[in-house]
Amino acid sequence: MSPIWRKKVHEAKAILRKKRNVTPGIETRTLILELIKREPKTTSEIAKELNMSYSRVLLQLRNMTREGIVVKTEQKPSQWYLTGQGQQVLL
Repeated sequence: MSPIWRKKVHEAKAILRKKRNVTPGIETRTLILELIKREPKTTSEIAKELNMSYSRVLLQLRNMTREGIVVKTEQKPSQWYLTGQGQQVLL
């Protein structure tokens, strides 16, 4: 019996154009995007909900900010939200 290969589904916006994409980064960005797609959240809230370190989450948020995928609010505490830019899903 041959093994069944399942390809993980990642958020299209998790794929960056200006940075090398490696699987752990793509998976982390996908989880972050799924969270902030529902409602804006602070870095601490994201880290706590995903059970990840603050620095790991912040690194990926900064990478996505450089690509124009997410933006944070100016008022404190800063919350992250999607901009609507980035790669889109092709149907």
